[in-house]
Amino acid sequence: KVLVVLDDIDNWDQIMRLAGEPNWFGGGSRIIITTRNIEFLVKEGEDDNLPISNSGQFSFYDMPKMNSHDALQLFYERALGRAKPPPSYMDITKKLVNALGGLPLALNVIGSTLRGKCRRTWKDTLCKLKKVMNEDVKKKLMISYEVLEINQRQIFLDIAYFCFNKEKTTAVTYWDAIFGYPTEIEVNILKRMSLIKISYDNKLWMHDQLRDLGSSIVHPESGEIHMKGSRLWSPKDSFRVVQTETGTRDIVMLNLGTPDPNKTYIFKHKQFVHLVNLEKLILRWVRLRKIDKSVGNLQHLDYLEIKSEAIESPLETIGSLKSLTVLRIERTPSRKPHSIGNLAKVKSLILPRKELQKLPDSIRQLDSLLELDVRYLKISKLPQSIGNLERLKVLRIQNSYLEKLPYSIGRLQSLIELDLRESRIGSLPDCIGNLKKLKLLNLHYCCISELPKTIGMLENLEELDACSEQLVGEIPSEIGALSSLKYLYLCNGHFSGLPTTINRLTNLQILNLLFCDSIQQLPKLPKSLIFLRLRSNSLTIIPNCSNLTNLVDLEIIGYSIEEPNIEGIMRLPALERLTLRVGKMALPPTDFSSLSQLQSLRINYAKPQSLIGLPSSLQNLSLCDVQSPIDWLVFSNLENLLKLSINRYLLREIRFKVLGELRKFNELEMVGCPLLKTLPVLPCLKEIQCLSLFRLPQLIEIQGLGELKSMQNLSIRSCNSIKRLNEYDLSNLQNLKSLRFY
Repeated sequence: KVLVVLDDIDNWDQIMRLAGEPNWFGGGSRIIITTRNIEFLVKEGEDDNLPISNSGQFSFYDMPKMNSHDALQLFYERALGRAKPPPSYMDITKKLVNALGGLPLALNVIGSTLRGKCRRTWKDTLCKLKKVMNEDVKKKLMISYEVLEINQRQIFLDIAYFCFNKEKTTAVTYWDAIFGYPTEIEVNILKRMSLIKISYDNKLWMHDQLRDLGSSIVHPESGEIHMKGSRLWSPKDSFRVVQTETGTRDIVMLNLGTPDPNKTYIFKHKQFVHLVNLEKLILRWVRLRKIDKSVGNLQHLDYLEIKSEAIESPLETIGSLKSLTVLRIERTPSRKPHSIGNLAKVKSLILPRKELQKLPDSIRQLDSLLELDVRYLKISKLPQSIGNLERLKVLRIQNSYLEKLPYSIGRLQSLIELDLRESRIGSLPDCIGNLKKLKLLNLHYCCISELPKTIGMLENLEELDACSEQLVGEIPSEIGALSSLKYLYLCNGHFSGLPTTINRLTNLQILNLLFCDSIQQLPKLPKSLIFLRLRSNSLTIIPNCSNLTNLVDLEIIGYSIEEPNIEGIMRLPALERLTLRVGKMALPPTDFSSLSQLQSLRINYAKPQSLIGLPSSLQNLSLCDVQSPIDWLVFSNLENLLKLSINRYLLREIRFKVLGELRKFNELEMVGCPLLKTLPVLPCLKEIQCLSLFRLPQLIEIQGLGELKSMQNLSIRSCNSIKRLNEYDLSNLQNLKSLRFY
């Protein structure tokens, strides 16, 4: 039996030469591969979002951001050669680690650089890091950037400066229009190379150090604009370049602001004359009144964003922008455009919020339109002519007064995303089933009472959000035909259960049924599930989860369960987060140590006999409805425990044990302890950094508070018997950074 680590692998042949066949090694052997890019590991058509490769040969593990404890330990070791810094270095160390964003590469490089240096040098380094990226870190990160193709580099820089934390669908629609081909493949390559991440809400995210890399590429330290493709994201820099007429043909993006928002500025044509290759122009001025028709000279401009409360007739002055593909206008006065048909090449149209009450019928002339965003408008209906937009991929009508969709909506054959959340729509027309390319349907908190049966015709649908208290009709069995569905959200619904056809959704990864209080039990669920949340006051049986071997996150809360059977849950090999609450009754004697990957556990603790074992991997533990003294011996192996939460402790006293022996333990939270009068924190809690107490009405004393020398955050809320804190105790808390007491 061996453990083999193959570091920085970048092609399949390297693996084949070093660890080609399973029978080369004894049973139980493990091979760990680190790589900058998983592209060569993923077969065409495979989804690297799944934790287990479809080939069955290997599992993907996406390295998370280093937690604060481990980041500090790594930096201490590199910079000081010890496990803990001297008190005078504590504050500057934490600021440096925060500035480096927990990136091990940066912690290693900067820590090694500072070894043996005085505190003044540390402070100077911190100041420099806030303005300039470290050259050694930059060189190593540039390795990944330099292997990118030209369009992938463009997308990387757009995300760093332009699309960070923006919806992926919107950004991809824009890149599709600019590059003339589906760019989802390029985004996936950046993701597989660990250059970007896609957040749970489908937004583009990038590590701070990689954003700094993008900044150093497009904005040289000298401040001179000499690099082809330069982007001026800073309004201050953009204003300086325009005012001094130093703009060059190399500038492709300008975020033009003004130093004083209450002062009037006049920009002349000659100040823009050299910006002949400008592609993106952002104008965010409260007092912007007029855009001169000379803006039409910017023949390469493809993105224009205007944010102003005083702009006059913007659509009439920008019609000559022949390359314009994205137009975003916000905060305009209450007036409706008479015509938008002259913007024939616009592919993405984001119109003013709140003021517009009706879309002009001329919208049918926007033959090239790919995205239409009319969120927050007061429109009550869409024109029938919207069905003419046969190329439209994204339609957002969130938070509108819209009550009904026109039947012509079924003609939008190219539609990929339809967002109707928090609108007044009461039903979907049957023609919704004609939207064969639809991937995202968002009905979150609409007024829809039931889903139409034709929803089963959406063969490419990947995400359906129908969370709403208005959803009272039963979920149609046709939902089982959604073979591409990955994410299903049905929170707050009043349906009694799910159809048995749910098991046919072999690609389903997330199922969210929180606050579905009419559900009594669930049918067999698909094995592909990674995330399952179920909360129902009527739940009588814990679902059989034994087949859900890919499950990572499980939450089950029910208050009508009589005999909780959790044997199936104890056999889930990939489970990392578990919440299990069955009213106020005790769980059967349970040994959770079989869940070797578990990091977070939240359970009832009615009797100590119900908890007989915990896994050493646990980082966060929450005990709810504690009715008996806690058996602290069960905690003795929790070498990775960071935080303990105790919610509704129903005894008069508590004595902490074992916690002081846990090396990483640093946070205690207690909520809703109605009988507790004293809280003894010594000796077990002497090294904790965070203490949070909320709703302990009879608590009068925290014994030993002044001895908690490592305390950084202290929160005491709604503990009304504590009238004031001892000044002596507080003066001893030399590392205290945050105090909340009310």
